[in-house]
Amino acid sequence: MANIAVIGAGVVGLSTAVNIIESVPDARVTIYADRWSPDTVSDGAAGCFGPKLGGPMYPMGIELERFKTWGRDSFRHYDAVAHSADSSEAGVFVLSGYELYSKPENVSPYNATELMYNYRELTKEEMKRFPPKYKVGYFVTTLMAECQRYLPWLLKRFKSKGGHVVQQRVKTLQQFCGPYDLVVNCTGIGARELLGDTVLKPMRGQVMRVKAPWIRHYYFTDSDCYIYPGQDAVVLGGVKQYNENSLEVNEKDKATILKNCLEMVPSLKDAEFKYDWVGLRPSRKPVRVELEEMKFGDDILKVVHNYGHGASGIGLSWGTAVEATQIVMKALRKFPASKL
Repeated sequence: MANIAVIGAGVVGLSTAVNIIESVPDARVTIYADRWSPDTVSDGAAGCFGPKLGGPMYPMGIELERFKTWGRDSFRHYDAVAHSADSSEAGVFVLSGYELYSKPENVSPYNATELMYNYRELTKEEMKRFPPKYKVGYFVTTLMAECQRYLPWLLKRFKSKGGHVVQQRVKTLQQFCGPYDLVVNCTGIGARELLGDTVLKPMRGQVMRVKAPWIRHYYFTDSDCYIYPGQDAVVLGGVKQYNENSLEVNEKDKATILKNCLEMVPSLKDAEFKYDWVGLRPSRKPVRVELEEMKFGDDILKVVHNYGHGASGIGLSWGTAVEATQIVMKALRKFPASKL
């Protein structure tokens, strides 16, 4: 029996733990984390699936074909959940909306139309509905995964397979030498402290959630203005502030978010405010999904890293979890019990 530890209980950690326990024969999998839903960075995300492959909107340092694979694997997973009986409990559902660009060159050269149910360019007449700074737009049907529902659902799925959990802040990987055959590191921004990874930088995000049940479409722009309706609230955003560590609500950012969203959808003036959220996304170029053999004295520990997804943790989490699981199986010389 392979004894495997997964560190981290955000969307990447839970996705990886589920993939491993469902794929590695005779594996005993334990998740270690100090924060669980609803207190993870993932819980703050709006949850729209929309990886932008290539182009200035997605400078993540990953080969395009590898990135496409991550996107395809994630889409197939979310698509299956959205069309299952678990859709409501899991918070995964189909959603349509608008993607608007002030600079046409910001449109990805590869817009992954096979990862969307519908994707068409807006007409000039349709573009008149939106602020004039947007020069090109698309109507898109895609998927949402609301982590405040999705993470508990993943954890329930993990435990149903015999998975174990430990509430603990991991300060050193050395503690896993001996008891575990392999560790999977999904610590997100925590990898700065745990590993001393200086390539990993925080990408500060700030959003607000409001009650506005009449909002049925989403709005995404290349100017950090976005509106995402969910089952319980509408997410208004946002900011992407690279290498910024503050976890305090910035009132200037909040005012800008509200101004931009009201400009896009004026009826939001009647929305009921629920709460603000601030979090640090783990931004790394490239995203780190690889095996490392770490030495602690005379001990060698096999570590599979899976972190650094930036603002695309939801969109890429299942895909990178599939690859991380394949790396785990290769490192342990195991074969999959079933297809992922």
